[in-house]
Amino acid sequence: MAFKLAYSFQNRALDVFRIRLARQQSLLQAIRSGLPSPLADHVLHCVVNEKKLLLYTDSAAWASQLRFLKQEILQSARNAHEGAIDKLQIRILADQISEHPQPRRKANLPSSEKIAIISDQAKTMGDSQLRQALQRLGATLAKLADE
Repeated sequence: MAFKLAYSFQNRALDVFRIRLARQQSLLQAIRSGLPSPLADHVLHCVVNEKKLLLYTDSAAWASQLRFLKQEILQSARNAHEGAIDKLQIRILADQISEHPQPRRKANLPSSEKIAIISDQAKTMGDSQLRQALQRLGATLAKLADE
């Protein structure tokens, strides 16, 4: 007896889901093709729910950029989808990793000598607000340098 894959059975429910998935992938491709290259890479998924297009991205920064292109996205979706689409909602999948993960940037801290100069300068300041600000800055930089 040979192993049969699930989609090889005559199952209408599975066919319905396969058709829906194909439509969603086609719509996603149409939306991505209408966006600039770096932005298109961060559109992860899309779903049409009644007259609303739900677009999923991987961070709030990219979601903000996508909102600026709302009309272009809706037009691409209308061209690719047979139903009317009136609204766009962008959601963030925080636990998803994008296809092009961004490396975590590390702060550029000054050297320990420069941190010491800032702390020393704070002691000589006559203006109390400036003195306090420099003392806090020196303390924060020293703390970050120790980590």
